[in-house]
Amino acid sequence: MPLPSRLLSRVRRLRRASTARDERGSAGVETLIMATAALSIVLVVVAAGRYVDGSAQANDAAYAAARAASLESGMGPGTIAGRQAAEKSLAERGKSCQNLTVSFAGSDFTSGGQVVAEVTCTVSLIDTGSLGKQLGLRPNTQFTERAVVPIETYRSES
Repeated sequence: MPLPSRLLSRVRRLRRASTARDERGSAGVETLIMATAALSIVLVVVAAGRYVDGSAQANDAAYAAARAASLESGMGPGTIAGRQAAEKSLAERGKSCQNLTVSFAGSDFTSGGQVVAEVTCTVSLIDTGSLGKQLGLRPNTQFTERAVVPIETYRSES
């Protein structure tokens, strides 16, 4: 009976040795997979943040333009003041929104009227790379926001 017990102990030793060999390098593979997943999550968060921030910047610029234009006495000075206010608003927010256009179509600059400001700008999402493309994000995303501000009914016309 000594042969089966020696054989059994040898099989056990071989099994332990083969298990140790099979697991070598698995920590490196697991680390690589986890790092790739973590990087992908970070890129998604960055892309989402840039998208939301771009929209918010355009919205803030539209409101600033409408408010500044509503304080002026007429259309000419109002459009100039509105554009300057939109530019200043973007400059204060870091100016990731580029190619600014400001429109006051549909505005009524008379007492009791309203100023309608529409701001369009482009945010670059190119730094999100190929993952951004896979998520359906365009490298340059255009945002258009609109703000309406009433003009005081009893303001003096200068």
